Amino acid sequence: MIRMELGWRKEKVLDLVRKAYRGEVVLPDFQRSFVWSRNDIEELIVSILEKMFIGTFLVQQVDPTNVHFNVIPIEGVTMVNNEFSPNPNMIILDGQQRITSIFYALYEPDIPLKNTSNPYVFFIKLDALAEGNVEEAVFSWSKEWREYRALMGDGDYDIDKLVHRKIIPVSFLKSERSFSKYWYKHFEHVFDEKTAEKIYSYLSNLMDYHVHLLTISISEKPDKIAVLFERINRTGVKLSVFDLLTARLYKFINLRRLWEQAYENGYHIRKFAGEDVKNTKVPYYIVQGIALSHDLNLKARELVKIDSDIINEDSWVIAVDLLEEKILKRLFDSNYGIPDRKWFSYPAMITVFLGLFLKDRKGELNIDISKIDKWYWSAIFSERYSSSTDSRLTKDFKDLVEWLKDNKRLPETVLRFWNEFPLVKISTKSAGSSKYKGVFNLLFRKGAWDFYEKDTISFSQGDLDDHHIFPKKFLERKGIKEEVDSVLNRTLILSSTNRHISSKSPASYIQEMIKIHGSKEAVRLILDKHFINGEMLEILQSVDDDTPASIVEERFREFIHMREELIKKEIKTLVM
Repeated sequence: MIRMELGWRKEKVLDLVRKAYRGEVVLPDFQRSFVWSRNDIEELIVSILEKMFIGTFLVQQVDPTNVHFNVIPIEGVTMVNNEFSPNPNMIILDGQQRITSIFYALYEPDIPLKNTSNPYVFFIKLDALAEGNVEEAVFSWSKEWREYRALMGDGDYDIDKLVHRKIIPVSFLKSERSFSKYWYKHFEHVFDEKTAEKIYSYLSNLMDYHVHLLTISISEKPDKIAVLFERINRTGVKLSVFDLLTARLYKFINLRRLWEQAYENGYHIRKFAGEDVKNTKVPYYIVQGIALSHDLNLKARELVKIDSDIINEDSWVIAVDLLEEKILKRLFDSNYGIPDRKWFSYPAMITVFLGLFLKDRKGELNIDISKIDKWYWSAIFSERYSSSTDSRLTKDFKDLVEWLKDNKRLPETVLRFWNEFPLVKISTKSAGSSKYKGVFNLLFRKGAWDFYEKDTISFSQGDLDDHHIFPKKFLERKGIKEEVDSVLNRTLILSSTNRHISSKSPASYIQEMIKIHGSKEAVRLILDKHFINGEMLEILQSVDDDTPASIVEERFREFIHMREELIKKEIKTLVM
């Protein structure tokens, strides 16, 4: 149980955002990016205008000369305050999304919101407030939207246009004194006295809104605060162990800076992590890999206690180098059939790879890639990590360490898959499942070609479709629905080829393939890499628009069965 000195108080929300503007209210560096959408912000403004409770803020008072955490400004502050200088006396531990949303609406920084490419500005319809319809009163426009641009004069709002439309920007409310001048000079006379009072009362709710602050004593230790935060953080983006360790260890190592350097310098790491350096689990996987190499389990409450003896600049650099040069480089190789991050079934599996390679580097193991490969493919086609990922990763790591030391100590994942292999079903309709992706990994691994274009699919991965081998609309015309979307009836080809084939019968598009490639034998060789053998090619050629539905269904089921057997035969060579 975590015991802390806590206190309650209330503070005006405008005072909080003004302090954020001045650098007095800040966030801990382990906070994640601002992720609320424009709709979220609109709903928050509505709640404040209606004086509804918007939740408690967890904060800690701090000494500006001795802050326990590395701190950052609220997003957008440095954009609107050119003279910003951090002077923190309060850290917001829980409430980031709410305080940043309020700041965004009041100060209008040029930052695109979630799922948008442009900054947004928030407005209030005064007529709607007059009618008591607060939900309809709050709206937002992109700064690129013509309606917004029409309101702008010489770099500022045209007051006459705002008055004419009976709307005000929420940013007008960030100063009670300034807004009073605007209101009584320009807006009040537009309404009768009673209506004007009603509208002003709603607007005053925002300017005078107080939030509840649960305050942690200035003397509390940072590790207790980090663990508390991890427990209570249930909204927005859940913090990972990496974020918490960033906070706990910042005086010894700047994990965030080191991760950004790893991302910038690592071609394969960048390819694996994707375009957003902040919102990725890869640095968390690195922490997990380092932990496994020290025989720690991956439970969050254990990892958050790791100290600088385990994670330091030297251990981090070694782990990143192994991840880039020994692991991801290998995984992106054709042997695994993973040309791009979207084809990773379980990205978290790199944690086990990293833990093993770190032990190997320390001389505690001798890596045998063939064994690791058997575990890898067994996990993919048994859907090993569809749940309870961390506990299973820990278990598999320990099993693999034992197997690498003793050939007789088969990992549970491999042994179970071997025993259950005769009964394993490859058929799945879920495009996100490991079996589905695993089948396509095998296609990349075999160097499959497009059906029409004379090139491999791996060079066109961004423009691929998972094509129905027996086209879906063709089967629907024949009244066949079972197994239509199964991965056993899917393969990867170019989007343009898929559109060209469309709803044609199998016989029709196979004939087109023969014309393009010059012979049936050439087509057979292409299809072979899609797990379609000569006998299955004959089935495809025998099914055209005139084939009776009952015959189509019979041959379709025969095709599906044969393709599953071919895929399983390939899997068997990888795991046994």
